[in-house]
Amino acid sequence: MIEMFLNKINSVLPLFHAGTFLRLVGECYSRTPRQRDPVAWAAINVVLALTCQQISPPDGDGDVGARADHTTEYLNRAQSVISDVMLSETRLLNIQTLVGMVMVLQSAHDPTQALILIAATIRLAHKMGLQNRATSAHLGPEERRQHNHVFWLVYILDKDLSLRAQQPSIQVDDDIDLDLPHSLPADDDGDGDAPGVVATSDGNARMNYFLARVQLANIEGGVYDCIFSTRAAKRSPEERLAAADSVLGALEKWQAEIPSEFGGAAVIASMANDDSASIGFFCILHSISLRCMTLVSRAHAWNEEWVRGVHDIVRGTRKLQLPVIWSALVYQARDYMILFEQAWSAEIWFRW
Repeated sequence: MIEMFLNKINSVLPLFHAGTFLRLVGECYSRTPRQRDPVAWAAINVVLALTCQQISPPDGDGDVGARADHTTEYLNRAQSVISDVMLSETRLLNIQTLVGMVMVLQSAHDPTQALILIAATIRLAHKMGLQNRATSAHLGPEERRQHNHVFWLVYILDKDLSLRAQQPSIQVDDDIDLDLPHSLPADDDGDGDAPGVVATSDGNARMNYFLARVQLANIEGGVYDCIFSTRAAKRSPEERLAAADSVLGALEKWQAEIPSEFGGAAVIASMANDDSASIGFFCILHSISLRCMTLVSRAHAWNEEWVRGVHDIVRGTRKLQLPVIWSALVYQARDYMILFEQAWSAEIWFRW
C-alpha cells in the first residue's frame, strides 16, 4: 500500500519525499511499539488511510464499505496520538501528518474537523516559516523542495475548504514568499520531471498538475473574496462586477494554459484505462474550475436571484438575463459531465 501511495497519489500531490518516507517506515517498524516515534507512526497510518480512500486495490476488490472501514481505522490510529503530532517539537513530519489527515477528512459532508485541523496546520507551518523562502535558505535542495511542497499543499487545502465552507481562509497571499512548484528543480529520484507532473499514456503530452492546483487554489481565494467575503457585501454593483470580471479573467487564463489533452472529457482518451487515480484527480480539477465559473456567474441553484429568474421564465413573466459567459459555462458543464459519466465508479474518489 505504501508503494501504491507513492506511485499514484504522492507523485501527483507530493506530500512526502519518497526515499525519506520509505526510510521512515523502515525505522519505525524496526523498533518495538513502545520505542516508535508516535508522529512517524501517525504519518504511516495517514498514508494507509489515504491509500484506502483513494485507490482501488489491484486485486479488484471493490468492497467500498470495507475500504471505508479500513480508512476510518487507520485515521483513528493516527488521531489517537494527535496531541503528540500537534504539541511535540514541531518538525516537517508533524505538518505532513496533519496535512494528510486534512486530505482524508475534507471529503466528509461536514468539513468542521478538516477546517479546524487546517487552521492548526497553518499555524504550525507559520511557526516553521514554511511560507518564507528565507527560513529554508540554510537547508539543502531536497529539504527546501519538501518544505515548498508541503506549504503549497497546505495552501491548496486552505483555499479549497474556505470556498466550500464559505469561511475566510487562514493564509494571507501577500504573506507568501516562495517559488511556485514549476520553479523548483526536478526530483533526483524521478525521470527528470518535477513532482506533480502528469503525462498522457503515450507520453506525448505533460502538465504540472500540482502547479495547476496551486494556481486554481489562488483563484478559489478570489472567488471567495468576490462573493462570500464581508468586503464583497459592502461593494457597489460596479465594484462587484469589476471583481467578478477579474476572477473570470484569471480563470480563463488558467484554463487556456491547460494542455488540450488534459481538458475535460479529453482526459479519458489521454490517460490509461487502468489509471483511475489520475482520472479522478482530473475530475476534481475540472469540477473546481466549473464550480468557480458557476459561483462567479451566479448561475446556479444556490443563488436565489437566479432561481427566481428561472421560475419567472417558466411563468412567462419576464426574460432571464444570462451571464456573459453562459455559452462557455454550458459547454464546460456538458464536457465535464461526459468526463464524469465515463470515469465515475464507486471505486474512484472524487472529493479532492
